[in-house]
Amino acid sequence: MINVIINADDFGMSEAFNYGVIKGYRDGVVSSTTLMVNMDAAEHAVSLAKAFPDLFIGQHTNLVLGKPCSNPKDIPSLVDENGYFWSSSYYRNGSKSFVYEDVKKETVSQMERFKELLGYYPQHIEGHSVFGEVVEKAFKDIALEYNIHASLFSENLHGYKETVGSSDFKTMMNIMSKGLSVENILNDDLNILNCDGKIVELHFHPGYLDQFILDNSTLTTPRCKDLETLCHDKVISWFREHSINRISFGELRQ
Repeated sequence: MINVIINADDFGMSEAFNYGVIKGYRDGVVSSTTLMVNMDAAEHAVSLAKAFPDLFIGQHTNLVLGKPCSNPKDIPSLVDENGYFWSSSYYRNGSKSFVYEDVKKETVSQMERFKELLGYYPQHIEGHSVFGEVVEKAFKDIALEYNIHASLFSENLHGYKETVGSSDFKTMMNIMSKGLSVENILNDDLNILNCDGKIVELHFHPGYLDQFILDNSTLTTPRCKDLETLCHDKVISWFREHSINRISFGELRQ
């Protein structure tokens, strides 16, 4: 049997986007989502999710957009003079680098905020937009300390899963940048059918756009394409015809 996690990243980024995530779960093949707890629209996301108690929600740890959950003075490497996160572009161009202690402290602060919003600590954490050895080390240590699951590029923690293989990584990133198409699924461009007996973890960004997304994200129209594809009748039928079992991160530790 092929088990696939189809995750909707960025839940809580904006109200318009939140509606799309819910639609992807209700009407499509989305099997879990991950929440950006520091964003203003996080409470709106949680309020929408209350109508879907079976929707698994993990933590989409955000270190590059908006304000932190920690006191900015406690995580000086992550914020500018106004207390806002440095954007991902600073890390990509090498002008900024992550500091382990600050990453760990802010990730745990976001876990506390997650508990405030949902009433429990996240059972899964992952990163938003940028990664690296320092971030992965912090996530790994937190996952071990709290006995939860973390998505890392280099290691698997708690539960057996297979992410898209290294040979397919460029394909996955290319699809993410353009938006998932129906043809990508029907042609099995993500190599899902060759993963029998494994667990495949896939991340998309299904949602609607609003001015906040347009002003604060380089990923815009592909979000709408992801949503349209993940809710398409042909895609739903494809998963059913191939007996693909859609699971959530919560099932990795059962």
